[in-house]
Amino acid sequence: MLSVTMRGLSTLTQKGQVVIPKDIRDHFALKPSDKLSFRVLDAKIVAEPVDSTDEVFGMFGSAGGISKAKMKRVIREQTVAKFHDKLNL
Repeated sequence: MLSVTMRGLSTLTQKGQVVIPKDIRDHFALKPSDKLSFRVLDAKIVAEPVDSTDEVFGMFGSAGGISKAKMKRVIREQTVAKFHDKLNL
């Protein structure tokens, strides 16, 4: 793989959002609603484009795997908790 060095500057908003500089978005052909994976590597934040749903689920690294039923239950519980927090219930 060819190594390319690109740099850009962005400001973190109060909501924790950043804008990826246009040159970098263009280089990776990023479009609205594309997914990015974030990780900490030493003292750096690394963002990488995610190519598929499998990669998104793979980032959570479960040693024994997780059943679809358990995955759906956890997603449902977290979604309910999120809305309860938003509504201050």
